[in-house]
Amino acid sequence: MKEYGDFVSEADRMMIASLREYVRGEILPYRQQLDVDEDRVHVHRVLNGLAAMGLHKRGLPESLGGIRTGAVSFVAGYEEIARGDCGIALTLSVPAWVFGAAVRSRNERVLEDLCRPFCGDTFVEACLAMTEPEGGCNVESAEYRGKAIHTRAQLEGDHWVINGAKQFPSGAGVSDVYLIACTTDPELAEEGIALIYVPANTPGLSFGTPEDKMGMRYTDVNASVYLDDVRVPMEYRASMEPGKDAESFRNLLAWGRLSSAAFSVGVAQAALDIALDFTGQRHYGGKQVRQHTLQTAMLADMMIGVESARFYYLTVASMFDNRKVYGHHYSDEQLARASGAKVYASEMALKVCNMAMELTGSYGYMRDYHIEKYLRDVKIIQLWEGGAQLGRIDVARGRYPMVPYV
Repeated sequence: MKEYGDFVSEADRMMIASLREYVRGEILPYRQQLDVDEDRVHVHRVLNGLAAMGLHKRGLPESLGGIRTGAVSFVAGYEEIARGDCGIALTLSVPAWVFGAAVRSRNERVLEDLCRPFCGDTFVEACLAMTEPEGGCNVESAEYRGKAIHTRAQLEGDHWVINGAKQFPSGAGVSDVYLIACTTDPELAEEGIALIYVPANTPGLSFGTPEDKMGMRYTDVNASVYLDDVRVPMEYRASMEPGKDAESFRNLLAWGRLSSAAFSVGVAQAALDIALDFTGQRHYGGKQVRQHTLQTAMLADMMIGVESARFYYLTVASMFDNRKVYGHHYSDEQLARASGAKVYASEMALKVCNMAMELTGSYGYMRDYHIEKYLRDVKIIQLWEGGAQLGRIDVARGRYPMVPYV
């Protein structure tokens, strides 16, 4: 655990040790089953195993049995789980992400009505629905300030009525609670952003067929979400305070990108470990593959990439844990830092997985060596939450003003 340096506490080191043992015994031997687990039997087994360790309660309200956790501890744990399977790490992370807006706004109605089951003994899935068919990742762009959101929420009496569609969200069709990014009026920009919680059994809420994907095939279920005159209590909006939901929305983006960096590093470390083991066991020219200069240089580049990406995201996480100095997570500066960590780590992970496949040759292309699954799984991390290009725009926005979207 020396790779985490002084960023983690002694309690974190104990957590990391427990997670490594769990990943080694309960995830890695079943990685191929997870990839074909259409009924999600192994997925639920793994998630409930992590729940038995209390991992699902991190970030949820202490008043309901949740566990208060700092950013560094959060993301270091996600890296460890992602070494086994980044789809599992993602799905585990979503409930705390979803209910973060209600926690920030001290929305006791949402927490009591909807969050309590998530603090039980078994894992319950949640869904954050942002991306839309019309504009794709524009919804996640901080530059648009909410003007790209098409899903509308109108207040009728003491209920919100929601109409619109969402595309590709994690947990669609299999979750108990959905957090829908809406607008009350696009012309209001950020003032119109509304984050509204919708229980799974709400009339008018429906789903498309799960997407047939390249990676994270069953560990993360993605499908379209349709909202046709969906009615929920007025109190199910995260906050009625003007601009508060806009802050929470940007907060969600920042946390999502920081977590994505940790997922990516976990994948890259796993691929590096496979390459190191393989090149240590095979020989040519009278010595180990990894003793030859060409392969040594490749492995060194992989090590540099993994370590630099890890220190990048841990540094940002430590800034998240020090708001007095670095400000709120929803600030342009903090969103820029989280975006930079995601861009760097996801591109590094793709490079490392590709190099690991080159070092292992045709073996790496085969399912038994796991590299091909790591490569397929990690690609979507680069693409989600706006992708690498939008991430770079948000990095620049943290340093100088840009012409706003009209």
